[in-house]
Amino acid sequence: MPMNKTIHTILFILACVTLISCRGASLEHILQDKAELALDSSDVVIPYNIAPLNFCLNANQRKNAIVEVHGSEWNLRVRARKGRVMFPMKKWKLLLEAEKGHHLSFFVDGEPVTHNSFLQWVDTKGEVFVSEDPIDSYITYRLIDPGFEVWHRVEIRERNVTCFDERIISDWKHTDNSCMNCHTHGGSRGDLSFFHLRGKDGGTILNRDGALRKLTLKTDSMPVAATYGDLHPSGRFAVFSYNVVLPSLRALGSNRMEIYDSESDLVIADFDTQRLIFSPLVSGTNEMETFPTFSPDGKYVYFCRAPFRELPDSVENVHYDIVRIAFNPDTQMWGDSIEVVWKGEDEGGSASFPKFSPDGRFLLYCRSNFGTFPIWHRETSLQLMDMQSGEVNPLPNLASNASSSYHSWSHTGRWIAFASKRGDGIYGRVWFAHIDERGQVSRPFRLPQRDPEHDLLFLKSYNVPSIAESPVPFDAADIGKLRKNVSSEQFEQQ
Repeated sequence: MPMNKTIHTILFILACVTLISCRGASLEHILQDKAELALDSSDVVIPYNIAPLNFCLNANQRKNAIVEVHGSEWNLRVRARKGRVMFPMKKWKLLLEAEKGHHLSFFVDGEPVTHNSFLQWVDTKGEVFVSEDPIDSYITYRLIDPGFEVWHRVEIRERNVTCFDERIISDWKHTDNSCMNCHTHGGSRGDLSFFHLRGKDGGTILNRDGALRKLTLKTDSMPVAATYGDLHPSGRFAVFSYNVVLPSLRALGSNRMEIYDSESDLVIADFDTQRLIFSPLVSGTNEMETFPTFSPDGKYVYFCRAPFRELPDSVENVHYDIVRIAFNPDTQMWGDSIEVVWKGEDEGGSASFPKFSPDGRFLLYCRSNFGTFPIWHRETSLQLMDMQSGEVNPLPNLASNASSSYHSWSHTGRWIAFASKRGDGIYGRVWFAHIDERGQVSRPFRLPQRDPEHDLLFLKSYNVPSIAESPVPFDAADIGKLRKNVSSEQFEQQ
């Protein structure tokens, strides 16, 4: 049997064993590490426009129990069906609209929900606070197998988080089973985004002002095409890293795989002139640069950088800093110096995936013990840097027993989405948390599903959730036609 098939079989068996065990005991063991419950007693905060938070009852509760939600003014009462608690959409929306700025308390057969009988979509004491801050309606994510293979029937989907509507915006069926990177919005805009489609007839798919383009972001001097990146606030530019990525299976520790870069540099793409803009300060063999992002004013590129080392033997000594370099959009010129923002070696860790709040006040990033691929590191957590004071918040409310990474911001800066393997340590799921103007982050809740058992049974990971105000103006059929019928635009080196 081929290795990838063997791994799939093992993962499926492990998932089945986990599911069987959770049916006879609390869902606590599969969905939240018990240690998390003692971290903090602050509120779980939900937006008033979120879809119904359906959930399953524990095995020791009656399958046809009466579940009540009590607010300050409104109550909601439903009967569980075969252990599933599913709230009517219209009544749920009326409840949340009426209870903005108040707490909701959950009761099962008159008894308050407790840590031994809790809602699996939150780490909570049975109460949630309904925020007056709405969340952006849309989120995109890649669905991918969590095994040790390159890809297998990959899809990118878009979900409306205010209800349960979901659609496929790119998939394997329309692309001859090609691999594709995750989808990234620019400034939470539905009309500005990109993703990279690999393989024959592939390229970087740019969605700009409602028009689709297929781009070849590579010159003869580059070993591979540009892939990981971020869009400039103007929409005219994007900054990318181009990475020669290598995987390595590990026999030690809890991290089963290490993925590292043997080469990586940065480049800026000018979509108007079809040019690639290079700088010697962010290319070469002495350092490895990756995960670039623009500051909200578009005047700086922040990215992760580490000195080159012989890999994989020295991978545990690789510590990525967060650094920045100026960029002038008027002259299309890189700056002439690099400034260190966060020093990985001094902090005893490694940074990846820095992302700014829309107002530029906070920088959210992943912290791992070492390396550059956070999703394979169980210890990966999210940290928040206050760009005014330089203070770093380790965000204990988001701590878990497995990796949390690949985050994005709502356009208001009041909500973050991130992928986390908390619970089983294998399957990434989408989680949300509220952040206030002081940078205080609430305890998280998971993306609601129509069927509350969906995430227990779904054997795909959610990768890189990206929040947007509006839907993207394309679907999987459009991507298939673009790939097949449109030649890729070539870019020249400046």
